[in-house]
Amino acid sequence: MRAGEPEFEQAVEASVAILREAARNSRDDSDALVTYRQLSDLLAQHGLQVPYHGGPMPYILEEASLREHAANRGMVSALVVKQGRDGIPTTPSGGFYRMARRRPFGRKGANDEIWLNEVRRLRAENAPVESSLHAQAVRSAQHRVTTANLGAWLVKCNPDVWDLAGYLAAGGETITSWSVVPNYRAELIREGQRVLFWVTGADGAHLQPGLWGAGVALGPVYQDEGDDDSGYWLDEEQLRRTHHFAPLDVRLFHHPVRRNVLKSDRRLTDMEIFRQPQMGNPLFVTKEQLAAIEEHLPEQPATVTVTGAGAGFGNPVTNAEVEAAAMGVVTADYESRGWAVKDVSRECLGWDLTCTSPQGKVDRVEVKGVSGLIPQVLLTRNEERSAREDAGWRLAVVTRALVEPDLHFFDADTTVSRAKPFVFQVDLRQSGPAAPVQRQRRQGADPSERAAEPPGR
Repeated sequence: MRAGEPEFEQAVEASVAILREAARNSRDDSDALVTYRQLSDLLAQHGLQVPYHGGPMPYILEEASLREHAANRGMVSALVVKQGRDGIPTTPSGGFYRMARRRPFGRKGANDEIWLNEVRRLRAENAPVESSLHAQAVRSAQHRVTTANLGAWLVKCNPDVWDLAGYLAAGGETITSWSVVPNYRAELIREGQRVLFWVTGADGAHLQPGLWGAGVALGPVYQDEGDDDSGYWLDEEQLRRTHHFAPLDVRLFHHPVRRNVLKSDRRLTDMEIFRQPQMGNPLFVTKEQLAAIEEHLPEQPATVTVTGAGAGFGNPVTNAEVEAAAMGVVTADYESRGWAVKDVSRECLGWDLTCTSPQGKVDRVEVKGVSGLIPQVLLTRNEERSAREDAGWRLAVVTRALVEPDLHFFDADTTVSRAKPFVFQVDLRQSGPAAPVQRQRRQGADPSERAAEPPGR
């Protein structure tokens, strides 16, 4: 893509339109900012592939500012900034300040002064006409999210950053957590609130942009060190910067509701994802918009399942398929080495397969299947006991069990040392007078289970 080529011209025009929109819809100076990565993603939605670093991006922004300057408007490139910790926009690159001081712009002053003056000018030039300060206050209040006006949260997935296609191919059905920007909105996230899962991208992409899932939040946002090694993050730098996550139970659709379908619904034209697609997670959906969206959603099971990155969670049908596939992989591995294999999984011994070598050695193998890439599983109390007490006990974990099975073995000592409590069984029976009882909805796995995390997590 070079200056003078049709695609370059389209990228300049699209950049000006995107940045003007960001300035027009901003509530304050920082809200008007767009990171290079976000601008790249937004241009991709216009069918324009512009890398967010290097390449033609600096030349596109310079040309955009030159054209706006010729029309006596501000330098739109002032709104494009570097991305800081947790994806939060920071300040422009050094190239912006050098360009601002050159002809024809000729800006003077300290870097911050030049930049902030330009941002404020752009916001003023593009601000909607307001009749009074009261009208501005009303508009600001209307755009601020509260638990009273919240219909649903919307979280975005960029398939170039997180490998949704790979997750689906590995049998993934449910999104259990998603990254959010630590702001006042994230602080409002609570258990039971509706959540919509949105996929960004250009029209005609392999994963069609639009609504790909719906579910609920499972609790408040939590912090994590961003050390997820599931293999689905395609951008390692972004992973290292990501530390805040919302726990979710979002079931993915077999067929998404396409963006153009929702955009053509007049009731949804003012959705935040259409007005400010560059905003970070979570975005806001009003109650009225949610009611309209629900008319487009495919039917979903009435039951809600709490899933995890590993096995032992999803729906019963998929779990049975994963378990059967894993048993087959482990059995075939032993038999290929001349071992005799006996399935004892129905006898509740604490292992699934008794494997005997030609020399008489016995392996007691507990088999776990995982649809994804993470060897993270659940052990029952009986299985954990067997790992500690029974000679020859081994854990076999089959990852990607339904797609490209990969077999991992772990000895008893490793498994027990990596096992940690997942939930606790609390016996509240007592011989004295009955105490008041508070009932709480139970979520998750059997209280007797423990989570084993073998090396690799």
